[in-house]
Amino acid sequence: MKSSVDYDVIIIGAGPAGLTAAIYLKRAGITPLIIEASAPGGTLNKTHKIENYPGYLDVDGTTLAFRMYSQVEALSVPFKTEKVINIEKENDKYAVITKENKYTSNYILIATGKTPRKLDAKNADRYENKGISYCAVCDGALYKGKNVAIIGGGNSAMEAASYMSDVASKVYVVNRSNVLRADEKEKEATKKENVEVLLNKKVKEVLGNTNQVTGLVLDDGKKIDVSAVFVCIGQEASLAYYQNLNLDSDNKGIIVDGTMKTNDDNVYAAGDSVSKDLYQVVTATSEGAIAATSIIKKIRKSNG
Repeated sequence: MKSSVDYDVIIIGAGPAGLTAAIYLKRAGITPLIIEASAPGGTLNKTHKIENYPGYLDVDGTTLAFRMYSQVEALSVPFKTEKVINIEKENDKYAVITKENKYTSNYILIATGKTPRKLDAKNADRYENKGISYCAVCDGALYKGKNVAIIGGGNSAMEAASYMSDVASKVYVVNRSNVLRADEKEKEATKKENVEVLLNKKVKEVLGNTNQVTGLVLDDGKKIDVSAVFVCIGQEASLAYYQNLNLDSDNKGIIVDGTMKTNDDNVYAAGDSVSKDLYQVVTATSEGAIAATSIIKKIRKSNG
């Protein structure tokens, strides 16, 4: 591990919340470090189309992510593509430890979002990346002209169904309840000729050969032949790397106050990583701005 590098603020995660916070901090004369395990934009990169973000009639997630990151890049904000494995208290600072380096900071902003909830069915783990996917936009093109299944009934499931209806031969939507939770506009995907909705059904078993998914067995014994399964049943917070901070959390995520501060006075959280009722791009950007502004005020106060 290389020697540590010190920053006033470290932002962990480069989704809408983290990128917005970086813009506000840098414009206030404070240069943060952004650490992101993958591409800037977070789950935006896995979103086919966004139609409820102000200023855009519709925009694909990758484009919106690129435009957000371009603003950060234009401000010369340092960016590291590394995976954070731990955060520790170190005297009066925080040590953010990645696989490659160690960085220290006075303030931390956690904006890492959530990870997809796994499919609870026999053989599901066996076929991860062999037909089971959590991103239709990322992997859908691999199944052009084939039968696929979408698991879930929310907006993300309907977005996946809409996208795959233009790629696949047949799209099954498997939903455990008797109603789709998605917005009315999103549910229009189910009207397409090659989309079939199966309500009150759960996946009991994933079928396949050595290399690939070949079908699903539902809880009523029905078998459907599919080459891919796109799991869209929600996400959950990953608590592992900041356990040492003893942050208050619940089953939705990190608990914060109105300034986005956690129970640790110099640790903030924003975006999908926090516990709240609405997980949207617009709320993530708002929370990133609030968190950054709160940190700016604390830094200026401490500097006299």
